[in-house]
Amino acid sequence: MSNDNLLSIGSFALLSGLSLHALRHYDEVDLLPPAAVDPDTGYRRYRPDQVQRARLIGALRKVDLPLNEIRRLLNAPDPVAGQAVLARHRQELAERAHTLSRMVHTVDHFIEHGVAVPQVTSPRIVQVTINVRDLNEARAFYGHVFAAEFNEEIFSFQIGTWPGEEFFLLTVAHEPDHPGPAGPSRFGLLVADLDTVHQRALDAGATEVEAPVDRPWKPRSSCLTDPSGNRIDLFQS
Repeated sequence: MSNDNLLSIGSFALLSGLSLHALRHYDEVDLLPPAAVDPDTGYRRYRPDQVQRARLIGALRKVDLPLNEIRRLLNAPDPVAGQAVLARHRQELAERAHTLSRMVHTVDHFIEHGVAVPQVTSPRIVQVTINVRDLNEARAFYGHVFAAEFNEEIFSFQIGTWPGEEFFLLTVAHEPDHPGPAGPSRFGLLVADLDTVHQRALDAGATEVEAPVDRPWKPRSSCLTDPSGNRIDLFQS
């Protein structure tokens, strides 16, 4: 196609609904490269048939689908694989919605009853040290399954924020500052949606020890091991 038939980046932005900044970024990450780039000015031009892909990317970003997941969906070999990407994202959105709903409920309680300073009345475990065979593998696993951020300064996965009741540190053993246990660790976590988190952990490389089950003497629970062999007990909150 000759350059005469190509769209300027401004025209393409109007037709696609994407901003100029977004189009430049999607080119940089090779998600939506232009059809031609002027070697002297760096000016981008697009084919008219790229508008549909651009609009699809825009629609997926509006539901907060990450760029790497958008790429996976667009490159899916078949509709089933694409639906799997959307299904995973739906689960994550549902969990976020549940968390936001609980936060709204808490704020409503504060409005009605005031904000009380939490008092620590008994000891509570807030840190466990684990051995991992591969830090990048562990970061991918705990980040995907539990949305845990890895704090380089303290070499720990942080779940929740201090001083919230959900605050918990999963510290990675490292010599000589923080030696680990003799073998794999075992710890338990309360989660908002046990079955969803359990399945997401399996999808991320965990091994199932016990499927989700209801028992009269404790919350619905399950058990699995992470890729490094540490055992995780999950409990429905």
